[in-house]
Amino acid sequence: MRKRVYRHMLETRGWKYRVFLRYLRVFKYAAFAPTRGEFLESYYVLMRYLDDIVDGDAPLPEGYHSASDYLLGKIKFSKNPIDPKDEVDHLMSYCFDLAKKFGEEFNNETEDILNSLLFDANRRGKMIIFPKKDLMHHFHLLDIRGTIKATLKVFNDDPEKYLLLEPLGIACRYQFDIEDIETDLAVGFVNISKEECEQFGIDQEDLKNPNSLKLKKWLRQRAKDGLLLLEEHHRRIPEGNFSLLERMTFSLVYENPARKVFEKVISDTKTIA
Repeated sequence: MRKRVYRHMLETRGWKYRVFLRYLRVFKYAAFAPTRGEFLESYYVLMRYLDDIVDGDAPLPEGYHSASDYLLGKIKFSKNPIDPKDEVDHLMSYCFDLAKKFGEEFNNETEDILNSLLFDANRRGKMIIFPKKDLMHHFHLLDIRGTIKATLKVFNDDPEKYLLLEPLGIACRYQFDIEDIETDLAVGFVNISKEECEQFGIDQEDLKNPNSLKLKKWLRQRAKDGLLLLEEHHRRIPEGNFSLLERMTFSLVYENPARKVFEKVISDTKTIA
């Protein structure tokens, strides 16, 4: 299953996956924690594959009417992982078994992430513009409470520190919003809140036009807000007493790529400031 999914990932968004998987393998050896590293790598593959099904980058498995139907089945299985029905169930069980070997469980974090993916599955193709509080709840489940808590557990750290990393999690979400805006809008995901649409005068015609000046102004503001979030991250990080390996991971895997995206957008849009 993992080899097949790796191959699919490299065919669809290979450059992004190769870099991330390379960092995960460095962690596996740098931390002298092969079991934790194997879990992190396998768990990442699992969640990216499910995300690709939701986005339409991977085909919907046979026997399901929709991605929402498929995700509901995976949420149910995550709560009671017995009698796996397909390769994804087997991979999820494998991840949970690995976690038991280092004394952790990831059922709650998995449910958070899967519920966030279900939110995307339910809105795909509909071009619904949500209020900011609804989008932020969705992003909090995926990027902060789910992903960050799971990462802290892998590092054998207190998962309740996840709130200290909230600015970094939101900044990474802003990075994805910027990088994926064209593909997201093409499949009907609107990650621009109702309040932001009103602020920038963005309407349905703008959402259909990647070259819209209003969209570019929103992207510029997103990038500026992202840099402010990274500054807030640096103010909070000393409170967490994180290990050197954790801080290196936060910087290399999350902060640096986000900063590059933000700075490039600001540079590319300086004429519309």
